[in-house]
Amino acid sequence: MPELPEVETIVNDLRKKILNEKIINIEVRLEKIVKNSKEEFVSILKNNSFKKITRRAKFLIFELAKGDYFLVIHLRMTGQLIYQKEKEIIAGGHSQEKDLLELPNKYSHVIFSFANNGKLFFNDLRQFAMAKIFTKETLNQYLSTYGIEPFDKNFSQDFLKKLLKNKKTNIKAFLLNQKYVVGIGNIYADEILFASLVNPKRNTSSLNDDEIKNLYNSIKKILQKAIKERGTTFNNYVDADGNKGGFLKFLKVYQKEGEFCQNCKQEKIKKIRLAGRGTSYCEKCQK
Repeated sequence: MPELPEVETIVNDLRKKILNEKIINIEVRLEKIVKNSKEEFVSILKNNSFKKITRRAKFLIFELAKGDYFLVIHLRMTGQLIYQKEKEIIAGGHSQEKDLLELPNKYSHVIFSFANNGKLFFNDLRQFAMAKIFTKETLNQYLSTYGIEPFDKNFSQDFLKKLLKNKKTNIKAFLLNQKYVVGIGNIYADEILFASLVNPKRNTSSLNDDEIKNLYNSIKKILQKAIKERGTTFNNYVDADGNKGGFLKFLKVYQKEGEFCQNCKQEKIKKIRLAGRGTSYCEKCQK
């Protein structure tokens, strides 16, 4: 699933391409991806434009120029947003081996056509992704259950300490729970815990002040680095400019099971099932 760095990268890329461009057509090929009626979805978007694109948690939020409306997209496990104009392609989301120039394809479920001859393809292999039109009021209600952003000015070491206090769960499950701190998924949870030298099985309430400080700093550092590197990509999935997720080369534990730890160089990375997800860590380094 695309996590905060990947979604942030998509937002930054699309801002340069589709802001204020008139939407001249909407083709909905798979209606279950759209959580409004097809008629309402198309009528609100057609002849409108996006005046602002932001991110909240793992959601992409497109504010429309006309009307009190917001298009919200969640890519879930295998969703992609691919912008194409002539030979230019800007792609983001789930990795795939297929040639991106083969558009539209059988996974292209919603297609946005713009007046500048550009197209935005909303693809999804497993059809778990979603797109929905909200008003400002309904959007605020929908997002109200989500936790704090890692780069919010109010997210401090003390704030994190209060969140951790009296929780009866392991730290890996805490990091994955979007009602506490948003945007962290399986890849970055494992990397954050390794950087913090904290065992993923630890109960949240067992962390001391130094460990909380390390955890807080690691959340910021890992996510900032991943955004800078355009997220993580596990195959040859690139856009026409040759851009791809470069954080792959900085991974220390995720998908490194069986390899010697890059820190202690003595213990092999172990993989277990925790919080319903595969979890990789070093037993020697992470206490």
